[in-house]
Amino acid sequence: MTDPLVDDYDSHSRGLRAYVASVAARLGVGMESCCVDTSRPAQVYMALDHRLGQFPGRDLALVWDEGIGWHAALDPGAGEDSVIVAKLHGMERPDPPAVARFVTSLNE
Repeated sequence: MTDPLVDDYDSHSRGLRAYVASVAARLGVGMESCCVDTSRPAQVYMALDHRLGQFPGRDLALVWDEGIGWHAALDPGAGEDSVIVAKLHGMERPDPPAVARFVTSLNE
């Protein structure tokens, strides 16, 4: 007999990982650049390969939180906190092309 709670968690975990892989592929990033925490509330950290023109010395990351959705943040420097530069408003899990458009719009 299977445990419905375990099955639900496994389904949630597989679904979230598949979604993140899809977003990463759209952004040209491999899963090795992603950290996925599937515990509730789930969170994702995705290191991106590009930087923002106004912050050339800071790495950019895409962060997702199950309750908040996606936001772009500058990785912290030594002794600093990360800085949120933009939020993707709307749906909690927008389709991967919408997330890619959001990231592309950051340098416009």
